[in-house]
Amino acid sequence: MWVHVDSAAFGDSVLDLYERGGLYMIRVDGWELMNGEYHESEDRLGELAARLARRPDPAILVGGLGLGYTLASLVRHLGGAGRVTVAELSEAVIRWFGRHTRPPSLADHPAEIRHGDVLAVAAEGPAYDVILLDVDNGPQPLSAAGNAALYGTDGLGTLRRALAPDGILMVWSAFEDPDFVDRARSIGFSSARLPVFRPGRAEPFHLVYVLSAVPFRQDELDRHGLQI
Repeated sequence: MWVHVDSAAFGDSVLDLYERGGLYMIRVDGWELMNGEYHESEDRLGELAARLARRPDPAILVGGLGLGYTLASLVRHLGGAGRVTVAELSEAVIRWFGRHTRPPSLADHPAEIRHGDVLAVAAEGPAYDVILLDVDNGPQPLSAAGNAALYGTDGLGTLRRALAPDGILMVWSAFEDPDFVDRARSIGFSSARLPVFRPGRAEPFHLVYVLSAVPFRQDELDRHGLQI
């Protein structure tokens, strides 16, 4: 049984933190937003970000802290290399991460966690080799309508300018969103996708959109299992 731990206002919504058997779940206005029982796509997102970086000591910006699984996977696969910054809009999520939800593997990791909008943090520079958006429900926001700005043409343009010339933008999504892909391509991104499956299921559970500031090489697509 899930036990309620804490609540916090988030704009016009309410976030609730629950715990069961050492795992945590966050709901927004009663809707499940993230659940520590299944985090395959977050694990895959962090792993792929570390492997797609096109330089050995990359600067990586993560938009969205959540329960910390994306960050934990990223740190693990970077193996101590690189510089990682996390931008999280909710003070409560940062507080819960410090008190409750931080995965044990992150206990001593020096990632910089900043309270703020990922677009503002990205625009400050310096250029990032990889930017990950693990925000809300992906391009179709659930927790805050304002998150839609991240996935519009203006937001994507800001993120593209914040990337290194050969940088990568990765976007976690709970849904297929062809309109989002069209917007990304309209401002010059090359687009690929990685379906994420759960054990025992034939259909994808979530998607990771991978957008490159330069055209993908075929060997990159093949090596990482990306689909155009």
